[in-house]
Amino acid sequence: MPIFVFSIWQIAGTVLGIAGLAYLILAIRATWRFRERAVFGAGRKGVSVLKPVHGDGAYLYESLRSFCLQDYPKYEVIFGAHTPGDPAVAVVNRLIAEYPDLDLRLVVDESLAGPNRKASNLANIAKVAKYDLFLLSDSDVRVDQNCIASMTAPFDEPSVGAVASIYKGWPTDDPPSRFGALYLNDWFVPSVVVDASLRGIDFVFGAMSAVRREALNAIGGFEMLSQCLAEDFSMGRLVTHRGWRVVLSPYACDTVVAEKNFAEMFRHEVRWQRSERACRPLDQFMSVVTWPLPLLMLLLLPQPSAIGFSLLFIYVVLRLALHFIVRRSFRIATPTEPWLVPLRECVCFFAWACGLLGNTIKWGQETFSIPAYRRLMAAETALASGSAPDSQALKASRGVR
Repeated sequence: MPIFVFSIWQIAGTVLGIAGLAYLILAIRATWRFRERAVFGAGRKGVSVLKPVHGDGAYLYESLRSFCLQDYPKYEVIFGAHTPGDPAVAVVNRLIAEYPDLDLRLVVDESLAGPNRKASNLANIAKVAKYDLFLLSDSDVRVDQNCIASMTAPFDEPSVGAVASIYKGWPTDDPPSRFGALYLNDWFVPSVVVDASLRGIDFVFGAMSAVRREALNAIGGFEMLSQCLAEDFSMGRLVTHRGWRVVLSPYACDTVVAEKNFAEMFRHEVRWQRSERACRPLDQFMSVVTWPLPLLMLLLLPQPSAIGFSLLFIYVVLRLALHFIVRRSFRIATPTEPWLVPLRECVCFFAWACGLLGNTIKWGQETFSIPAYRRLMAAETALASGSAPDSQALKASRGVR
């Protein structure tokens, strides 16, 4: 077997392989140094937990109940639904009855401030919130008793406007769910840690985040965010542009992954990729280095060489090492499944490739246009500079078919 075959495919595969190895080394280093943990601040200001709910997902009761068991002296939990017939309403009423001594409330409001139904729900909930620190969390997020204390501790620094939390995958017993959670834990989580270690963070994640009321009002509130495809990305971006800091909390939450089948899981991941392309197109394109295995095999195996086989072997070994390290650093309790990692990477790659195609994103009942959303982001930049956003750009972000 030759040491190296001089062809355009081998050269391309070698370059991609070296880039993939470099990323894995960074990911292993950053993930090894990261320690998911609870943190506690000096201040104990009142916190409003805003919980938009919809549907009757897996572990809904357990997830919502985890926010009723917080070790924090002063907080309220406000649930919000768009219709009284939503299945989640019965679960919320059950919790309100079970915990009469806690400050739990339900807001049912059909009002839509914009096409983003989640942000519109948050806008309705925020109207009745009585505290100036908001903890935002999806209904499928599960936490321990230190969540509120940990997520609000960074606000001891006056310059902090928002706090981001990494979320881990918590699967049900179904194979599609476990396969979906594997993506979150082995690819998403390390990529966030690497990104934050290299250039900081100027965005938050939709699963869970925290924000000052003052910072939120400065960017136009949830009413402004309801016009956006990715309200979490837009909130962090706008808060940063207004001069506040966004920080990454060492506290990580669990999000329930309850995909019904593999087709649904794949469509979900393609939607994530298109959303990433709408927000950060260059980052989405370059993320190929985080899942290059199928492309490496296509480029390197047809013309076998010692260097090509070595790159593939080292890459797989490092990827499997990361599989174990991320579970150590983030206290992931689900069983290790290293035999699924190569197949899972191939699926990640194909979801990424499909995400490069198409200019619309189906989100619930709405269809968003990627080009229009980018025009909206330009309007956001104008807003951050102190000028009013272009109302036509705001409306153009929704392209309903």
